[in-house]
Amino acid sequence: MVYFFPPMFAILAILSLILHSFYVYSRFGVKDVPNERSLHNVITKKSGGMFFIPLFLISVLFLFFYPQTGDLFPLPENESQKKDIYLLLAGIFTFSIIGFIDDLYHLSPKLRLFLEFSLVAVFLIGTSPLLTYFGFDLPSILLQVFILTIVIVFAVNLVNFMDGMDWYLVTTLFLSYFSLVTVAPDFYSIGNTGYSFYGILFLSMFGFIFYNFPRAKLFMGDSGSLALGFFVMALPLFVGKWETQKSGVWDITDYFYLFPYFWLDGIFTLIKRFFQKKHIFSAHREHLFQRITETKLGKIGSLCIFSLLNLFIVCIHFVLKTNGTSHIEIFLILFLFSAISYGLLWFLIPRKNLA
Repeated sequence: MVYFFPPMFAILAILSLILHSFYVYSRFGVKDVPNERSLHNVITKKSGGMFFIPLFLISVLFLFFYPQTGDLFPLPENESQKKDIYLLLAGIFTFSIIGFIDDLYHLSPKLRLFLEFSLVAVFLIGTSPLLTYFGFDLPSILLQVFILTIVIVFAVNLVNFMDGMDWYLVTTLFLSYFSLVTVAPDFYSIGNTGYSFYGILFLSMFGFIFYNFPRAKLFMGDSGSLALGFFVMALPLFVGKWETQKSGVWDITDYFYLFPYFWLDGIFTLIKRFFQKKHIFSAHREHLFQRITETKLGKIGSLCIFSLLNLFIVCIHFVLKTNGTSHIEIFLILFLFSAISYGLLWFLIPRKNLA
């Protein structure tokens, strides 16, 4: 039996709060100096990921190698599952290191993308994930690695953008977890591997969540956002691969439920900047959530709007799933709902030259 909130989880949350408090109020650390493209106007600490990512990794490894803790963390049943977990943790750690170096020295976009593509490709080749594409299998493993590498790297950088506003990334991933439970209950529900991973992650992030609450005193920086983006994209690849799971094979459309509005926002903004002949790798403030912060609604209003929209997606998804709606119908309904509501917001929000 998996206890919902055992004492050791409380200890993990308290330890996280202590570590992040020490960092926030210490004299050392990486500082995010605001500029014309920032959503904050005071110098704020960043690289909070260098605290919660190691805490998460150490906690997982402790439960992984110390089974006497009980069934808090379902142990892998064969060597293949062990290898998958090792590769997942190694990928999270490496992305965090790349992000921390970027926080300190601002790597060139080309170098960073090269490192990200290489790391994801190695992970995919090592794990050989099993998934479908709109219900169909791909004929070639190399083609699957190529497509997945592009999708995962794009998503990792989307998550990096979301760290720019207080609590936006935290609430988005928290709500998306419930859609993941709907998609793959035998993997993400209580007592299963996905639940344990997410539970340990959120408890490791407790201190960061506390200080990222508006008005934020801490951002996770690339050291946290890159590693977190890789984690949320890589973990579902084990849903259909592990024989103990009965949720079915993960489909590439299921990624949409992780952050539906930011998928739309990221792709739309990228295409718009491309046709406007703007540098697609340069920092900007053209995302919809950034534009809303420039209105009277501010950051709190933007956070509430997208949190409510994501909550609607979760609720509609659950209702459709429990009523036996087919997989592709659910995806089309939620995609259209998201696209229409996003489009309405885009036209309702006043335009400013925020490039």
